[in-house]
Amino acid sequence: MNDKRLHSNKLEEKSSEFFSKGKIEWDKPEADVWAELESSITKKPAGKSISLFPKMVKWSAAAVVAILLGFSALTFLYSKTIVSQPGEQMVAELPDGSTVEMNAGSTLKYYPLKWMYNRKLQFAGEGFFNVQKGKRFEVESENGSTRVLGTSFNIYSRNNQYRVTCLTGKVEVVSNTNESVFLNPNNHVEIENGKFVMKTENKAENYVSWKNNQFFFAGRPLKEVFEEVERQYGVTIQLHPKLYNRNFASNFPKKHNVEEVLDFVCKSMNIKYIKQSENVFLIVGES
Repeated sequence: MNDKRLHSNKLEEKSSEFFSKGKIEWDKPEADVWAELESSITKKPAGKSISLFPKMVKWSAAAVVAILLGFSALTFLYSKTIVSQPGEQMVAELPDGSTVEMNAGSTLKYYPLKWMYNRKLQFAGEGFFNVQKGKRFEVESENGSTRVLGTSFNIYSRNNQYRVTCLTGKVEVVSNTNESVFLNPNNHVEIENGKFVMKTENKAENYVSWKNNQFFFAGRPLKEVFEEVERQYGVTIQLHPKLYNRNFASNFPKKHNVEEVLDFVCKSMNIKYIKQSENVFLIVGES
């Protein structure tokens, strides 16, 4: 019994001696170390802060760019077209106060939003232009173009015909081959087969007599004459091909009745018209 107790005491002494050798030496007081350890365990991780302001700035800038691009596209693409129907004469007023008196069966197209810095329009038919002074004013047609700064002039652009008459100021006429001529008041030019044919007129106002409901034909083919009558009255006139190139020259008032006009022209040319229906007429040679 005494031996066992003695043995047990010796084991306790050796055990105590062993663990005393493995004791941790702390740089800080032990209580402080444990306090720091507990604090690090219980401390919540800091959240990452993300600012939305830079992204909002980028989105706003992108929106502004998109709006500007859209407005620019609108400026360049938005156009206005004015059409005078058969039998109708009308006045088109442009943004700068310039006006175009349009003969029957004419079409005008321009771009209102960029007009003040680019006075350019497309035109087909016949019209009298009264242009306000300012930047260059340009009229584009299928067979040529006309450029001015401030003046008045008449343009006839139908089928393959292109004729310009200058009433006041100075006009530059440019062909599709990029040749050009300048017109002074009472000058008249026509483009025939791509070449300029210049004329000086004592009565240039004859070329704008249509504004006063007058027909003026200075040796024009019958086909052109009857096409003009069609436009002015909104009728259909069938002309025999053999009569197309017979020339007609006269200046006469526009009548209220289309049959009066047909009667005047046909008698002058020794031909006749036949009324086929209310608005359809046939022109034939005298038998």
